[in-house]
Amino acid sequence: MRKILLAIMLFSILLSCKKEEEIDYASMIVGKWVNTHVNDVAVLTDGTFAFEYKADNGQNYASGYTLDENNKTWIESNSFTYSVDGKTIIIDGPDQLGSIFHMEFEIISADQETLKYSVTKFIIDNIEYSDTKTYTNKKTSVDLKSQFVGTWYGKSTTPGSTDNRFHYWDYFADGTYDYYYQDGSGNWINKPDNEGCYYLYGDLLASNYTNDLLSGGTGKDYECWTIRIDGNKMYWIGLRENGLITSFEMEKVAAPPATLFK
Repeated sequence: MRKILLAIMLFSILLSCKKEEEIDYASMIVGKWVNTHVNDVAVLTDGTFAFEYKADNGQNYASGYTLDENNKTWIESNSFTYSVDGKTIIIDGPDQLGSIFHMEFEIISADQETLKYSVTKFIIDNIEYSDTKTYTNKKTSVDLKSQFVGTWYGKSTTPGSTDNRFHYWDYFADGTYDYYYQDGSGNWINKPDNEGCYYLYGDLLASNYTNDLLSGGTGKDYECWTIRIDGNKMYWIGLRENGLITSFEMEKVAAPPATLFK
């Protein structure tokens, strides 16, 4: 009887190993992903990153970069290639700033919705860096671009916010946008130095801008938001430092207002 039980246990172990080996991770990871957790802790919305494993073994990666003490920007890098060896994802190539990367990620778990991995090798310009964190990512399941493009009118709904002003955002299909604010005389002005562009990854919106009108800060900056569109309403929410949750609510309108400047 013990021999029979032992045989059954061994067979179960071998069957489990076989099923593990048969998982086609190369096919499973194809698609667009957004980072949601690091070490099982929810990431700040501005600290997230997005990436795509393409069927032709190209890989795109996008995140916020600090250029210097006065400038930050969201950048997409689309010159990486990848391969999958068992549970290891191997990525090589240059980013948009010219640095050369070699990365190896070990898949901890993966299915059609979630990909979790650890970093086993991370090399930039022939210098290896240690990274002991684990990264959990969700596959994007929606494409909001057609609903997103257009003119939106709204304001901050962050609890306790002192900014009660309304704003217009005019988003174009080419990934750029105009931002409108109201001056002290009530005139609407298309901010001339905005240099705005945006990126959408499922429900993640990354937005670049220059010279923050509200804070008075100068230089390049970016913000990320998780967005939801319900008919002609759009809602933004962002997890910021110290547990602060910021939010905006806006309504889609026919066109931006008449302006004094652009």
